[in-house]
Amino acid sequence: LVTLCQSDTPPGIRPYIFKLFIFLLDQVKYGLLCETACHLPISRLTLVCSINKASPSESQEIEFLTLLTKKVVKYPHLVQVFIPSKGSNLKSNMSSRSSKTGSQINLAQIESLALNVKQALDTMESGHYLSTALLNYIDSSDYCVACTALQNIIKLAGIKSDESAECIVYESSFISVIDARLVFLFKSIPSDIDQNRMEELEVNWVNAHKLYSPEYGQDGFHGRTDLICFLSFLDFVDNLVTRAHPVIGEEVSRSIARTLVSLIADFLFSSDHQKQMVLRGLSYLGVIWNHIKSTVFRDQFVLALFDCSETEPSSSSVSDVTSSPFEKILKLWPGSDNEIKLESMRIVDAMLCSPHQLFIEYLIGRYIEDRGYYNQTLTESEANSWSDVEDERSRSKEEERSRSKSKEPQEQTEAKKDTKEANNSKEELISKTFAPSNIHRVVNQWLYLVDDQLRLDEFRGSGYDVYIKDASRQVEAVLEKCDQFSWDKEVSSQGHQQLNRPTSCSEDNSSYDSRCESELGQAFFPGPLLAKLFHELEHMLDQDYELNLQLTSIFSTLAQLPHAYIHEYILNPTLSLHPSAQSLYSILRKLVEDATVKCAGIHHFPKKLQQARRALLHDGGNTSNSASGSNTTTSEAAAAATEANLLRAIVVIDEFCKELAAIALVKYHLYSGVKE
Repeated sequence: LVTLCQSDTPPGIRPYIFKLFIFLLDQVKYGLLCETACHLPISRLTLVCSINKASPSESQEIEFLTLLTKKVVKYPHLVQVFIPSKGSNLKSNMSSRSSKTGSQINLAQIESLALNVKQALDTMESGHYLSTALLNYIDSSDYCVACTALQNIIKLAGIKSDESAECIVYESSFISVIDARLVFLFKSIPSDIDQNRMEELEVNWVNAHKLYSPEYGQDGFHGRTDLICFLSFLDFVDNLVTRAHPVIGEEVSRSIARTLVSLIADFLFSSDHQKQMVLRGLSYLGVIWNHIKSTVFRDQFVLALFDCSETEPSSSSVSDVTSSPFEKILKLWPGSDNEIKLESMRIVDAMLCSPHQLFIEYLIGRYIEDRGYYNQTLTESEANSWSDVEDERSRSKEEERSRSKSKEPQEQTEAKKDTKEANNSKEELISKTFAPSNIHRVVNQWLYLVDDQLRLDEFRGSGYDVYIKDASRQVEAVLEKCDQFSWDKEVSSQGHQQLNRPTSCSEDNSSYDSRCESELGQAFFPGPLLAKLFHELEHMLDQDYELNLQLTSIFSTLAQLPHAYIHEYILNPTLSLHPSAQSLYSILRKLVEDATVKCAGIHHFPKKLQQARRALLHDGGNTSNSASGSNTTTSEAAAAATEANLLRAIVVIDEFCKELAAIALVKYHLYSGVKE
């Protein structure tokens, strides 16, 4: 029967033979696959499904493969049937049995009609027959057939069999076929797609067909269908990595992550550096990051982003040769085009808003976890950091212990039993770093950073309660996202001694290599991201309102993270800094001093500042220059634009300080066990 099906002789018999096998495998209670006389021809029939695409019997073929997958998932030992043993030649093992009653059916003659099928089987490289057959249908024009094949692939990859997983990964074309399919779908997206609307889509591969319905397509855009196909398959890969055997998940995620980074790099680092290509590449980075939710997949994507060997150098400069793809993205910031800078900042902010532990460690954590920013030479009495709080709390704990020892043993035992269960959940969030006893000082230093002459509020901290409500909601959401992260909740006084620092990737300044050990007298480097952010922050008084707003948004996102070292470095203004280190607070304080000097020369400054505040906070952020009329000269228009940028920057700094104070207070309440 398998030989007849293989040669399709007589013509049209193939679907009927598949139906017969489906009936036998489904209805016969005896395990047919365990018998050699059965599993050999069934394996051959599985290979037949791997040859032709869009065959007339496609629906019967996928039903047959689905039934086999169901059997293998239920009885994992049966996967051995579809793994070729060493020395076997199943593909050429054509049956030559004759009928017991005579030679009415000449099988040798039938086999001669299937020579083309034999040749195809001989050239096929497959170490796992069932997976190879299923991969043949992932690009089927029949949507139901393709989805069924993808579902079966996930089930088959999830079988807890090391041998099966290794055969799928190392002895078949499993990864290369999935990789090629993803590349094909990505390159099918039209080049003139509207990148501003790409991140509107959030596709689930199981329910992707609903996005094609008329109710969802009314607000469509050019290239939307092709983008849905790509994101749908990407979501399938993400689900595959999540549910597959660890060997399959690791290898698939590594290969696909490198491919995705390479595809994105073609847009970001092309030789012509076209603006639209760069913007489209940044949009691809954002939308791909949002659709990768598996921890293993994100780990490999981060490693590919920060691996210097992933992208080929686009020029002969040393920095381009040794820079990782993500560092090259940061190098787009100093460009003259504000739109590219703004979009790259927005993508970084969006990636931080969907936090991943390894991404943040590579981006910031590994540069600051040795506390190179902290002045280790100060004595305890001179330092104004969290260490004072630690000493105070340790003394209070010792006093409590001494009082508890005076209790009778029985009372002490009962007290422990009563308090242990009540405090189990709270102890997980107790942190001296996030909840210092001098929280009032921390909050006040942020609220009082802006001088009175640069403010127009009736009382200091006006609008602060609104930021408290927003920060409470946002910080709790971030804590939920970071719940599984293995971050320390306390800052070590000496920091982490051994850091996983990049050895091959160079940052913007080569003098910072092997840095961050302040006790050795070397300069502190906060990492390429924070260095870029601080550089942009220093020019805040001269930048556009949109850039300043996006810049403060990134710092706000970082401040909300439950990372002890980031929290201390970004959000603690009482910290004693190393002489070579800058912090968010020190830069903002310098900006306020510069703004105070510059505003002294502005005529009618209070009135203009009030107008700027009203325009930004109450009129929807209208940032058009009222002084840029047709009757003004170029020099007057430039002066007016500079003055407007200064006024808006002052308003942004004032509101930003309130937001930081609110975040610090909210984190204090969450990590101190004190209710608001």
